[in-house]
Amino acid sequence: MSRRPFFVGYLAMPRALAMFLAVVTGVLLGTGAVVATVTVQEQNDWGDGGFQWGEGRQTRTGIVMADPYPVLFLPPNADHPFGQTLPLSGAGKTGVQTSAREMQGAPVDVSGIILRRDDFEMIQVSGNNGLVAAADPAPLAGWSGPEIEALGRVTLKGELLDSKCFHGAMRPGEGKTHKLCANLCLIGGVPLTFMIRRPDGSVESLLMADQEGQEVTGPLLDHVSQFVELTGELERRGDLLVFKVDPETVRRL
Repeated sequence: MSRRPFFVGYLAMPRALAMFLAVVTGVLLGTGAVVATVTVQEQNDWGDGGFQWGEGRQTRTGIVMADPYPVLFLPPNADHPFGQTLPLSGAGKTGVQTSAREMQGAPVDVSGIILRRDDFEMIQVSGNNGLVAAADPAPLAGWSGPEIEALGRVTLKGELLDSKCFHGAMRPGEGKTHKLCANLCLIGGVPLTFMIRRPDGSVESLLMADQEGQEVTGPLLDHVSQFVELTGELERRGDLLVFKVDPETVRRL
């Protein structure tokens, strides 16, 4: 008969077996900790974007543009000599196209929660009074929005994203794992952006449009969260770049 120790549920565990299990458990836990640490360190840096809840509800006064997607133009100042453009979204995965079109080109007060990623800002418009005619347009000093400057025809490579998650509403707000979330945001009316990575690692975010300057979500929806090449006309509006593309030129990389 074998005298090797073995476990019987209603008896005390043999000392040798208990020591063996302790060693095996320690090795497994240690290996798991190392694998988890390495996995986390090897993840991409998804940026520091997110909702600025600590700042509370903010109000910005500027000029609203509805097409191709709603944005708010703020006039030039010392910190932003070319002005500042803030894309607009509603709560959750919704846009504010209806309200923006009613106020197209007019001075407005936009209230909501700021999303911020690096130097990019966006507003999640809050409530029924989140986008209304400006109570006091005097700070705009008659400014009616930036001039449009044509920059010519270009071919660019980048990733198609919804601007809300790009600004930090979700992490990761880019890449294939984010595709379903991005598509739902875009179908709901969140502005479509084209993210270009520069050689130094910084990013440029371009607002997308079709060749007539209108919304272009539908024709490009299958290519969202993928790296693609697109050709079109580039325009500058203050600090905003608008990329007016022909969807037929899209090419997956």
